[in-house]
Amino acid sequence: ANITGSYYMHPVSDPTFFSECSKGKEWRRMLFALCFFHAVVQERRKFGPLGWNIPYEFNESDLRISIQQLKMFIEEYPKKIPYKALHYLTAECNYGGRVTDDHDRRTLTTIL
Repeated sequence: ANITGSYYMHPVSDPTFFSECSKGKEWRRMLFALCFFHAVVQERRKFGPLGWNIPYEFNESDLRISIQQLKMFIEEYPKKIPYKALHYLTAECNYGGRVTDDHDRRTLTTIL
């Protein structure tokens, strides 16, 4: 349900945003991976201290900005996708900006 909801969310639900990418295969695969990551992060909240040491409010805006950055980087770097930069932006800035516990930060970056 979480992954499906991510695909119905704006801007992914917009057919032009979803289909207009120079590297369609890589875009769709990385988009699915990002939605799956978001679903895992959201599900871990349900397990209380077993999921995260501190409860964090990850939300749709974290996923939305990560998706927009993903598409922007794929379009701007057509020869080689900058995976390290995308990983840093998503794990440390977009989602990791809320994380204050070191163990939670390590878990977040490992899941991604």
